Amino acid sequence: MNYTLFLSLLLGYVALLAVIGFVTARGGSNSTFFNANKNANWLLVSFGMIGASLSGVTFISVPGWTATSGLTYLPMVFGFLLGYLVIAFVLLPVYYRYNVISIYSFLGQRLGKQSYQTGSLFFLVSRVIGASARLYIVTMVVQLMICDPLGIPFIATAIIVLLLIAVYSATGGIATIVITDTLQTALMLIAAGLTFYYVADAVVPKQTGLIAYLTSHEDWYFVQSGTSKAGWKQVLGGMFIAIAMTGLDQDMMQKNLTVSKLKNAQKNMVLLGVTLIFVNLMFLSLGILLTDFASDQGISATGDKLFATVAQSPVLPSILSVMFFLGLLAAAFSSADSALASLTTAFCIDFLDLSPRGSTKTRKTVYVGFMVVLLVVMTLIYSLEADSIISSLFTAAGYTYGPLLGLFVLALTSKANLRQWWVLPVCITAPFVTYGLSLWAPTVGYTIGFELLLYNGAITYLGLRLIERRSVKKS
Repeated sequence: MNYTLFLSLLLGYVALLAVIGFVTARGGSNSTFFNANKNANWLLVSFGMIGASLSGVTFISVPGWTATSGLTYLPMVFGFLLGYLVIAFVLLPVYYRYNVISIYSFLGQRLGKQSYQTGSLFFLVSRVIGASARLYIVTMVVQLMICDPLGIPFIATAIIVLLLIAVYSATGGIATIVITDTLQTALMLIAAGLTFYYVADAVVPKQTGLIAYLTSHEDWYFVQSGTSKAGWKQVLGGMFIAIAMTGLDQDMMQKNLTVSKLKNAQKNMVLLGVTLIFVNLMFLSLGILLTDFASDQGISATGDKLFATVAQSPVLPSILSVMFFLGLLAAAFSSADSALASLTTAFCIDFLDLSPRGSTKTRKTVYVGFMVVLLVVMTLIYSLEADSIISSLFTAAGYTYGPLLGLFVLALTSKANLRQWWVLPVCITAPFVTYGLSLWAPTVGYTIGFELLLYNGAITYLGLRLIERRSVKKS
């Protein structure tokens, strides 16, 4: 299709988001930016979080992953649901009881200032990596569909995408994002549904039903026993990834904390977990159909490039490429805009001690600073030329979120008196010890999968216990 059409779609879409941003900003105070004045509708938050949870990485990578991994991702999604239940009935009551803006302030109240800022620091590192990967996906497709024909280099494309996101989210922050996420989730699901319909129509024989075609397919398998994708590892890994990447993540929790009542925030998490099972099953099944379509049409693209290439096939209706592009923009923008908001919130609250009534100029400076950081990391990811990002993203999360898991478990189970200046060294050391464990495990016949996060958290927890001051009883 003509790249000028995609350019028009991009600019029109951002213009619509900018209008929403202008209406919802309401003066752009810090309170509006940080927690939407705690008056968001829980149903809007829940629906919008589907898009934020899936993101451009899921939209692109999960369908492309099925050619090599089948449906082994689905047990992880069931693990996500278990993790969301823990978030709903263990973590959210704590956050609401302590009335936090930054969830890491809970660590400060239980374990001390160094633990508080160490937790926030690991979130910043984790979210920068995750947000950069998600932004890279959409930037790569914008590059392919618009900028390559115009001779624009990737670095310029990345800058343009970041500036477009800032146009609508830099002022209103989370208040804007709660509304835009709803629109973005709807577009993403419509795009995936249309693609599923048209590709299935082209691939599935008329005499064979869709369900029969999928369930009899060679890629319709859920476990790979004896590997890192064994079923129990996927469920366990998914559970703790959900707890860490959602429940211990300022980005995702910041949306929940815009809801005024705990009960509604809990309903949001449970509904999200159940919905994601069906949505991810659709994306995985779509991956099977896309792979078969590509094979039939002689399309060589694989991994993260599969969905984009098939969507532009002249064999399929033109509306499909339009909806794919809008759906991808929606999925990626949904996670990138909230990532910038949460990074800004965490840094302003946790390190600058900025009041909700404080300087908006300081907040905006921090926002721009994180835009620069994301740009640098995106460029590094681009230089790696990875075929599929989602597996690497979850592995990286196992290392960066592990210390957060250890800190929160300790804070939830005790009010430990830690030697504060040892907290950061312990949290930095734990991922390296975990990496060594992952190298050693195969020598005894065990391969660590995404449950790596659990081991990392346990090692952090034990390390923190070792630096605990023991009270001496006087005789």
